[in-house]
Order: sequence, then C-alpha cells, then structure tokens
Amino acid sequence: MTDDMQQLPETCEQCGSANLRKDIVRSAFWHNDRLVVVEDIPALVCENCHEQFYDDATVVLIDLMRGDGFPPEAAQSELSVPVFSLQQRAKGMSQP
Repeated sequence: MTDDMQQLPETCEQCGSANLRKDIVRSAFWHNDRLVVVEDIPALVCENCHEQFYDDATVVLIDLMRGDGFPPEAAQSELSVPVFSLQQRAKGMSQP
C-alpha cells in the first residue's frame, strides 16, 4: 500500500476478507435534513462485502466539507432521487 493509505486495514473490518482494492467512490451523507453526495473519494473497498475504508486525510477533508455546511453554491451538480414510503407499502399489503 502507498504511504497515504498505510493507516487503512489490510483485511476488511466488517467481514474479515483480505480482498481489498483501491478505488474512487462516492458516498451519501445526511446534513441536517439534506442528503448530499460526495464524489471522488479515494477509498479501499472490500471485494466481498463492499465496505469502504477512508484514510485519515480523506476523513478530515469530508469533515471540513461537513463543517462548511455543504453550501449549495459549491455543489458540482445535483441529483434527483425518488423517495419511497415503507408505511405506504405496508398499507398496500394489508388490503384484501
């Protein structure tokens, strides 16, 4: 592993697999009542369970973005996501 990823695990802390690969990922975070997506995150990804691990420098950068409040004017782009209701689904199943 390179110096910037030395503090990352050599095996997956979730499933124990040693099959980790370097990748660039995106991840979603809740900020207050907004869901935001951060792209271009360097990570180690478990090939078995897909758990993602970030090095300390990456975590600091994400925390700085969070501290800035993810201002809308700084966003690269926007995504539209559908929202589903589990309660609505449950109501549909209880009808004859």
